[in-house]
Amino acid sequence: MLENVIAAFQKVYHCEPDFVLRSPGRVNLIGEHTDYNDGFVFPLAIKYAQWLAIRANEKPEVKLHSVNLETDGIFSLADFSQKSEGWIRYPQGIAYTLSQNGYKLTGWDGLLMGDLPIGAGLSSSAALEMVVARAFSLLGGYSWDPKKMALLAQKTENQWVGMNCGIMDQLISGCGEAGKAVLIDCRSLDLSSYMLPRGTVIVVMDTMVKHSLISSAYNERREQCMEGAKFFKRQVLRDVSMDEFADRKNQLSEVVMRRCQHVLSENLRTLEAAKCMEANDPKRLGWLMNESHASLQHDFEVSCEELDIMALESQKLDGCFGARMTGGGFGGCAIALVAADNADHFQMQISEIYEKRTGIKPNIFITEGAQGTSVVFSNSKFDQTI
Repeated sequence: MLENVIAAFQKVYHCEPDFVLRSPGRVNLIGEHTDYNDGFVFPLAIKYAQWLAIRANEKPEVKLHSVNLETDGIFSLADFSQKSEGWIRYPQGIAYTLSQNGYKLTGWDGLLMGDLPIGAGLSSSAALEMVVARAFSLLGGYSWDPKKMALLAQKTENQWVGMNCGIMDQLISGCGEAGKAVLIDCRSLDLSSYMLPRGTVIVVMDTMVKHSLISSAYNERREQCMEGAKFFKRQVLRDVSMDEFADRKNQLSEVVMRRCQHVLSENLRTLEAAKCMEANDPKRLGWLMNESHASLQHDFEVSCEELDIMALESQKLDGCFGARMTGGGFGGCAIALVAADNADHFQMQISEIYEKRTGIKPNIFITEGAQGTSVVFSNSKFDQTI
């Protein structure tokens, strides 16, 4: 992939890039819609990523060419009064947020190329935000702090793009670890890495049903969670105990009660999942994943027919310990924890079942934890230790 990115940059700009950067997408093993409730999530960065080749242009602007979209975008670093439309608003938003937080902005020409499916719920937007933030840090000469940059990228989503997401996607894209899943405390941003149970792999199953969280009920779900927290006189649902919820849940509306029930039970499942990994217990971990999907399907109501087919049919197959939807929902991907020895057969079976049930050919792949946002190429004129 690196060679392809460099060659594409040379074709567009007729020179070699200063840097090539990579930021991965993610799947979430468990802990869905808990991040914006200051709860716990358990993602891993995946092998597919957004790649960005850049070269300083000594102008107060950024010019970007997207190979995948076959289009160009440009925005000023001196005037942010007009928001761009489409994909370029994410890089522009990162530049604006950095400028508002005192970071120096240096102009560059860039080329984007990715093997990360867009709209599959694998966090392509967060990967784009983090790789662009890394570009500005390199050419602006300031140190790279992935936690701090993830918070600024989240602010970009919330305030510039208009998507009230939590911190998980940007943080795991920036802080992912090779071969590991990362338990994130979304309040403290403490990170703890865990290996999957021995002899298991994660199979990612793209339903090919594209989702758009901005136009979905994602923001509505967040408002319902805030309503529940307010009822219990808390800032966020993380601070409500299950006992307190059980005592007073009948005073809530039916919908808000179910939203709260999902978040509170999902936090407990996520923390128990870490114990399952420590104990090398794939059966219990798989059961927790199944319970998570049921909660997302019925209590939080962010699944869809295709996700339910993928997850529930997977749960029936030999070698599968558990399966669930992953990501914000309303389309996108499901994941399964599968015995490594059965993984190839499992992929073939679930692909056939899903296509027979829906008429859609899915995209299915095995992944393991990948490294977070990183510099993968540096021109010889630059310090190789960057």
